[in-house]
Amino acid sequence: MGKLVRQIGSIERHLHKKDIVDLAKENAQAILDSGKYDLLKVFVELKRYETYLKSLIQHLKQPVLDDATEKKQKSFEYNDAKVSISTRTRWDFTVDKKWLELDQKIQQLVTEKKEREKYLIDSSKVQIIVDKETGEIIKEFELPKEIMRGLTITL
Repeated sequence: MGKLVRQIGSIERHLHKKDIVDLAKENAQAILDSGKYDLLKVFVELKRYETYLKSLIQHLKQPVLDDATEKKQKSFEYNDAKVSISTRTRWDFTVDKKWLELDQKIQQLVTEKKEREKYLIDSSKVQIIVDKETGEIIKEFELPKEIMRGLTITL
């Protein structure tokens, strides 16, 4: 698998993001087609690698930004990649009374929505809506659901 999963620095620098995604897809297909790998073991090892790379990037982000900022350019080419320095503004609206009221209403609605979802899940599968005056069943439905499978890896 060492030849299929690229080491840091071994991905050709001229490749663009789409090309890198395609390369990864090809490598994944080669792993599947070979039939000689324990796929669960491969997946767990890749999750370790992903955790390592994400953490490495987070620890290097600020020093790299500081270094790039010293170049005094907003956009430049570096090592066959386009580098752009951006700025973002994060506003703090909590000083506004009306905004706080609206935010509180939103939080209340989110809580009510979650409670309603729990009620619908906990109640019987078939929901019946009955006319209070006549006792007639107006609507009957089963709560639709989709069951999805996933894999959680805890390192």
